[in-house]
Amino acid sequence: MTIPNQDDNLANEVYKLPIDLIEMDRLALQHRMWCVMIGGLFPTHAADSIHTILAPSDNRRPVIMDVGCGSGIWSTEMAKAFPHADVIGLDLNEQKYPEAPDNFRFVQGDISLGLPQFDALADVVHCRCVAQHVKDPQKLVNILASCLRPGGLLLLADGDWIVYDRDMKLVKPFVWDTTKDVQKQVENAGERSFYAGWLALFGDLTKSENYRPIEELIDASEAFTAVDMHSYLSPISWPGENIPNGRELGNIMNINQRNFFSGAKMTASKAGLTMEILDIWEKLYNKELDSCQLYNVWYYATAQKV
Repeated sequence: MTIPNQDDNLANEVYKLPIDLIEMDRLALQHRMWCVMIGGLFPTHAADSIHTILAPSDNRRPVIMDVGCGSGIWSTEMAKAFPHADVIGLDLNEQKYPEAPDNFRFVQGDISLGLPQFDALADVVHCRCVAQHVKDPQKLVNILASCLRPGGLLLLADGDWIVYDRDMKLVKPFVWDTTKDVQKQVENAGERSFYAGWLALFGDLTKSENYRPIEELIDASEAFTAVDMHSYLSPISWPGENIPNGRELGNIMNINQRNFFSGAKMTASKAGLTMEILDIWEKLYNKELDSCQLYNVWYYATAQKV
């Protein structure tokens, strides 16, 4: 994959993280987290439906779309898993994938403008960690629906910015006050979490004010039936309790969330936080990651186009 040069490594005002190779590596690690968490490239409970929909046919090649494909890792792995299908990766940021299989192609585009060229084309449409970051999430889901053939399957996934402790109680986030003494705020932090505080801040900076839970967005589109919604817990730096593959997930989350802080510092600085605060916050954040027993929560919905 080739990343275009950017003056400040921030491609646009929609995607708030860098699009450099470090961020692409982080997205690849996050992809591994999703695969470990849900049981593969798609949830195990949807496997039979997906294999049926994408079964080889003499009449036409199945089509898979990955909207907001980012590093392209999901798209290209699906292309390898289903060599008889055509896979389209679409993203706002121009990228190249020289090692992608021949049945994969990349299309640069702004989904907010609609995708009429893909109307009723796809058998499967995948969109992960995108919906809450666009200005109009409902419009996004409606456009995804328009890209699907009747009977096609939508795979819509997203995360949340809240944090739970090991007893599944919400963790209180630490909130910086830029008008007060930095060290005194740290000393008086009490039980408030620097990790939860960072997620809460970035959620405030990036989540659309029009965002709703993904199952509500799907229902409101009135284009789907058989909506199946699942939530998943990812432990951070520990195996969790009764979490499948918890130890690997805990290790992945420790690394991924460290990289997430580093990648998001520029966005936080543009929001008014000083580098002094960010440097101190990062040290406290990483220290907490190494000793915490916390969970993040993720959501995955599948739905069939009517």
